[in-house]
Amino acid sequence: MERRKQLQKYIQRAKTSLTFEKSIPIAQYGLFLALLSSASLILISRLFVWPYYRQTALVVFLVGIIATIVIMWWKRVSEKEALHTLDYYFSHNELVTALSFKEDEDPLVQSLLAKAVQKAEKAFSEFKVRKKALFRPPAFIGLFTTAVVLAVLYMFPATTQIEAIEVEKEKAVIEDIKKEVAKLEKKAETKEVKEQIKELQNILKETDTAEEALREVVKKQKELALKEQQLKDKQTASEDGASEGQGLSKEQLEQLKELAQMQQELTQNANTTQTAMSKLGKPASNSLQNAIASANSANSNQQNSTNANTNQNPAGNAQSNNQQGGQQGQNSNGQAQGSSQSNQQGQGQGNGQGQGQGQGQGQGQGQGQGQGQGQGQGSGSGQGSGLGNGAGTGQGGRNLLTMPERLGGSSETTVDGGALGDGSHISEQQGNGPITKGSIRPYDEVLGSYKDSYLESSERLQLPKDLQNVVQSYFTSIESQ
Repeated sequence: MERRKQLQKYIQRAKTSLTFEKSIPIAQYGLFLALLSSASLILISRLFVWPYYRQTALVVFLVGIIATIVIMWWKRVSEKEALHTLDYYFSHNELVTALSFKEDEDPLVQSLLAKAVQKAEKAFSEFKVRKKALFRPPAFIGLFTTAVVLAVLYMFPATTQIEAIEVEKEKAVIEDIKKEVAKLEKKAETKEVKEQIKELQNILKETDTAEEALREVVKKQKELALKEQQLKDKQTASEDGASEGQGLSKEQLEQLKELAQMQQELTQNANTTQTAMSKLGKPASNSLQNAIASANSANSNQQNSTNANTNQNPAGNAQSNNQQGGQQGQNSNGQAQGSSQSNQQGQGQGNGQGQGQGQGQGQGQGQGQGQGQGQGQGSGSGQGSGLGNGAGTGQGGRNLLTMPERLGGSSETTVDGGALGDGSHISEQQGNGPITKGSIRPYDEVLGSYKDSYLESSERLQLPKDLQNVVQSYFTSIESQ
């Protein structure tokens, strides 16, 4: 039994050696064919624009390598083949003869096994030094030639290949947009916002260029902005008592908050995409750039407004600017009254209360679509002094608006920076400051002129058709109020 195990070890060593010798030529031809297939695809890609041709060539090369490994395993040497190959180096075929018997107890078998073990080392040494044909010159020549050709093709790409690489990068930008929109769809909680983002996802699946995808993102951002504005108008009308409804529901308030968040996310996505397109040498069109800039400006104004409301100090003087009506603020200590008029896009009056000591006058200019000046006087009493910003609700109406006229000269705004003096309480009085030259016109008439002017300017900017529809819808919603 021990002699039989010794002979089996020599057979296994011969099997390993034969398998290696047989696999080397297969590997050479397999590598050559895999590289040749890859080079052929690279050569074909020079004839027309073929996106992802490099990835395809690499996949074909890897498939060829895997196929070669499978063939090497399939063609591996069997134990019987190794036995007969090694037995060839025994003088009287003692290896095959001794192992052909199963009875180790027989004296004849024991004698054959002993003789085979005695000659095994010498036979195996002759087996190892035999002549081997490991290398295949045709495979080596083909492999070297193919490698050189493939290197030249990569070093000097054709115009079609360069265009294909640009298409790949552009498709990568589109995929990034889709991933970001998919994240927004998962983050959306309200039903209406989720449906809007889902609609954008379906549209993006049909886009072929990065500019088309970017245009759809900007369009959806404008639509969400319009919906947000409609909810804000409804909320403002309810707070002013102009509407008989009870204001926004809890779901609508949540939707209003989510609309603002989604707009900001889409705007950031648009900015990132615009930067990526510029790096690719394919900048967005002028109309699309203007639309993105407008979205950035709107988001910036919204953030500034939010920050201003957050940082208000309720113990200071209440100051506010309103384009379509006056605003009113209150404070519990001290009392002063004044009146002011605003000549920007509307006219209104408001009363404010605050703390202060002394008497002073001020003059300022404001600019909307024109310029105006106003003066007001007021005095108050109190035990302390303080400054602060406050906001209130307007009481003005939409029946009449003051249309300012641009005066000649510089349009810069000047502010009286003089310090306030200390003094004792004199009296309380109300007065109307002078206003600049303008004309009072009905709200409906003014709205039409503003609408026509804005639509004409949007045509000069060459806005896309879908964005023009958004602008038209906005003015339609205002006119219906």
